[in-house]
Amino acid sequence: MKSQRIKSLSTRYLGFYKNSVFVLSLGFISFFLFIAVRAYLEGKYFYNSLFYAFYFGFLSYGWIRINRNVHRVEFDEEFLYVILRGQDLMIPLENIKEVDIKSLGGVYEVELYSPEQLGNKFYFKPSLLYPFNFKKKDALVNVLRKNINKAQSRKQHFQANALYS
Repeated sequence: MKSQRIKSLSTRYLGFYKNSVFVLSLGFISFFLFIAVRAYLEGKYFYNSLFYAFYFGFLSYGWIRINRNVHRVEFDEEFLYVILRGQDLMIPLENIKEVDIKSLGGVYEVELYSPEQLGNKFYFKPSLLYPFNFKKKDALVNVLRKNINKAQSRKQHFQANALYS
């Protein structure tokens, strides 16, 4: 039986998505620190600029924490592939509990029955322009859900006291 072609669920601009806001906030931080140093050297009030620099630093930290578990994801009829830097992770579709959308920006959560290398949950983003092209991307996620249901229906169930060979 021939396997279906692998389909990519994640946007190809995932690196841009994860790094762009961080780089912009670093630019704002350096700008406000420059203004604070210049105001301090001129003997003027500089605390507002320091406040804004710390504020954007806090936003950068939050952005990194939120998006550290967003990964590139592909799938076929048998496995979900998580593309990591060092190696790819193959997760059998039988191990996936559910795939749900978690944010208005289109970040999906994949919840697993038994934890893998990434833990019980990880996330993927199908498109940078998600609210505008949701029909196409949701249809692809529905294909993944259909494959998960098909894989779980053919899953073998053993008795609790069965002897395994």
